[in-house]
Amino acid sequence: MKRVNLSSAIIVVYLILGIANPAISQDNTSLHPVGIDFFTHVKSISNVKTIGNDIFFTIRQASTKDDKYTTDIYQLVDGKAKQLTNSGRIGGYDVLDDAIVFRKIIENETVFMQLTRGYGEATEWLRLPYKIGQIKFLSRNHFFFTASHTLKQTISELPDSLKAKDDNRRYRIFDEIPFWSNGRGDINGLRSVLYEYKDGKVTPLTDSLSIVAGFRISNDKHYLAYTISNKHVFRSYGNNLYLRDIRNGYLKNISVADSTSHNPLIFIDNSHLFVTVRPYDAENPQANSLFFSIDITSGKSKQIYNGDRYEFGVSLLSDVKTGNHSEPIIEKSGIVYNTTAVDQAPLVRLPLTGGEPQVLTPNDFDVDEYLPYQKGYLLLGTKQQNGQELYYFDGKNEPRLISNINGHAFADILIAHPREILFKNKAGKLLRGYVLPPANYEQGRLYPTILNVHGGPKCAYGKGFFHEMQYWSGKGYAVIFTNPRGSSGNGSDFAKLKGDFGGRDYDDLMDFVDAAISQTDFIDEKRLGITGGSYGGVMTNWVIGHTDRFRAAASQRSISNWVTLSGISDIGYNFVNNYVGADVWTDIATLWKQSPLAYANKVKAPTLFIHSEEDYRCPLPEGLQMYSALQYFNVPSRIVIFKNENHELSRNGRPLNRIKRLDEITHWFDKYLK
Repeated sequence: MKRVNLSSAIIVVYLILGIANPAISQDNTSLHPVGIDFFTHVKSISNVKTIGNDIFFTIRQASTKDDKYTTDIYQLVDGKAKQLTNSGRIGGYDVLDDAIVFRKIIENETVFMQLTRGYGEATEWLRLPYKIGQIKFLSRNHFFFTASHTLKQTISELPDSLKAKDDNRRYRIFDEIPFWSNGRGDINGLRSVLYEYKDGKVTPLTDSLSIVAGFRISNDKHYLAYTISNKHVFRSYGNNLYLRDIRNGYLKNISVADSTSHNPLIFIDNSHLFVTVRPYDAENPQANSLFFSIDITSGKSKQIYNGDRYEFGVSLLSDVKTGNHSEPIIEKSGIVYNTTAVDQAPLVRLPLTGGEPQVLTPNDFDVDEYLPYQKGYLLLGTKQQNGQELYYFDGKNEPRLISNINGHAFADILIAHPREILFKNKAGKLLRGYVLPPANYEQGRLYPTILNVHGGPKCAYGKGFFHEMQYWSGKGYAVIFTNPRGSSGNGSDFAKLKGDFGGRDYDDLMDFVDAAISQTDFIDEKRLGITGGSYGGVMTNWVIGHTDRFRAAASQRSISNWVTLSGISDIGYNFVNNYVGADVWTDIATLWKQSPLAYANKVKAPTLFIHSEEDYRCPLPEGLQMYSALQYFNVPSRIVIFKNENHELSRNGRPLNRIKRLDEITHWFDKYLK
């Protein structure tokens, strides 16, 4: 999309709402660098909904005083957030008629609370003896929901004197995989059943051994579509798609194909269902999903888009946003959704007749959530280096700012703005990365520089505000980042890494570092550091074993040994083969060859390891193995292990632990790069 210069109009909007725009020139002496706890001042907005013209949303905010997060429901009033609840524990809510309904889980019971017109004091509406997950309403007296339960494993009853309220406090039993899940703990035997609530009666619609994922109700309220993952057969891939006639209970399988994952589900009209489909691709397990329309009467499906350039959903990473998700909007002219396009998150429209999606929003605007509003769209998003705000978008002109929720937090902050770096990789593809200069950059000086590698690997860095990078910029570092092969936003072929993990992605990262040095005049190539978490941690471990150009490293929630990861990670049983292309029984040599641990004897860079005790995605032994190896080879190294934290430490860890993590990394780089 051609960018229209509306800078004057944007400045006027910012002045009207009292929001400081960091892009506007101002005296830096009156501004403060981004602090280590700045993320606690940024409000994370999600769950945007409307009742008529009234706009509602949740705000999640961290507190160092209580060392926790609070989430409550707010209403937009005169551009500002008016708080409606004060429990601090709102997980989500629904709009029902003219009321807001939210839920509280108390042990194995769900309590429904409601805020009616005026949105004053919440009152209890309903209690059900289930741990309810998703819910879709036909009316107050008729709705569908999913609820989780754990299969019983006790073979014989214990005597009353030995019975405990929670057996897991005394022992853990696993008899299937995955047996645990990051952020959820033990999931062995965990199942999700679909229920119907009608006039006070609850009826299960699926058996207790299967797992129901997404479900939708048709616009005419006649049909229910849902997916089931079959846990009866462990090695089965994907899920099955079913259609149930709500009126008579008739059920049929309308899956596009076997060994296929269906998600999300949206009714185009009363006879057609839109679904994204991901068949298992042995050659490229990282391939994007395909877009299909299914005739629910005949069960016939039709592909309407290959999903290659504009996949469904946003995979840009952030450390100040959380929980954003929107369902596609069905219009006469097409299907509207947000996507990842290289390092941006635009809103696009896909014609129902097929073809290439049309980009709707300008290229300096990232869309986090969207929904129909008045004669256009209500957008939750970010522009440049600002926090999340609400915008009205008519589908043609620049999105119009209508809120002032995060503006004050950014008003007196010295923000560094990323500079674009273009480079060609060894395959001849033109790629883009960014350099974030030191916040108080001075012409003629050379600065220590940190290469930050994103997680995933099928995710991406955007060019919006990222707290840890801005903090390092304020501490006198340049920060460089890009999206190497394996990342999302560039199509299926670009995302493919199977059999070449640590090959093409490593080459792209090194080519980018070369380009960043050659295209700037402030990067000190003799004082380079590298860091990253998850996939970024794997690559940090890999890079320091393959080059000596980095003087220090900080490896976070990493993987060091594919042989061990396959048996202990919550995704190891399929992730390892999908990316490395081997398993321990058929080709252990390949697993070891692509393991960073195999090259630990070549590492010279002092390395800090950050790990969490309850990280089940990249479990603690992965960090310990690499740390122990560097200690064995007398490489300066240190490991910091966070108790009661998991893989999400840098984004959702307790606020004081997030501060400790960032402080440890920064001091490590200060020690070896300054």
